[in-house]
Amino acid sequence: MVRRAAIALCVIGSLATPAAAEKNHVPWYRGRDGHNRVLHISLAGGLALTWALSGTIIQSSVAGDCRWCEPPGFDKSLRESLKWDNTERAQRSSVVSAYIVAPALAVGLLVLSDHDASPSRLIDDLIPVVETVAIAQILTHAAKAVFSRQRPYAHFNTPGISGSDTDANLSFWSGHSSLGFALTTSAGMIAHWRHYWTEPYIWSLGIASSLATEYFRVAADRHYVSDVLVGGFVGVGAGLLVPRLMRRELAIVPVANGASVVGQF
Repeated sequence: MVRRAAIALCVIGSLATPAAAEKNHVPWYRGRDGHNRVLHISLAGGLALTWALSGTIIQSSVAGDCRWCEPPGFDKSLRESLKWDNTERAQRSSVVSAYIVAPALAVGLLVLSDHDASPSRLIDDLIPVVETVAIAQILTHAAKAVFSRQRPYAHFNTPGISGSDTDANLSFWSGHSSLGFALTTSAGMIAHWRHYWTEPYIWSLGIASSLATEYFRVAADRHYVSDVLVGGFVGVGAGLLVPRLMRRELAIVPVANGASVVGQF
């Protein structure tokens, strides 16, 4: 009798398990977490569109003379020390480093961390990175329009470099630098929270790639050292703050004269 009861329970369990599993399987877009993912995908898309449009807008806003033309002495001396004779080679290296190597490291290592991850996990990992990069680049475009700093090649009439009148006044701060560090920092934070085995590689390889980008931008005579340093700090700041906002570790609360960010680090 006991044996029959045990067999019956096993049969019932085997029949109930698939049904229970099917019931517990929630699509990535359903439920509270799913609605949050849809919201952030929409937000990321809007930010990316704003990023693209802001790049076009600043081209017209900085037409004409520069607002910040004369570099300080330390920027001049470091430019002379770091600029390559073959500036175009340095330019190509900076583009590869910022727009190919850095995204491949950040996104590739996050995906490799959990190659069997569900769509939900992949979205939760990658959307904060997209939002971080978009916000960092929107801030960068706004700063370029405000400061309208003349690029070193335009200021010193570097031979062999040609650029439009608008691009010549987009030196501060470096978008390549903010991009690299925004990717690295946001991906590193996600890997840290998830306890991914790839975290040390994201930090080490990502930082090395981002520093190389900064060097190449100066070597290409497209930026001063102060441009790439500030751009890097902006990328790091965005990478530390934006993913925390998504995790609701930080809150934006109203205060007497505006708003304040409140959280714990």
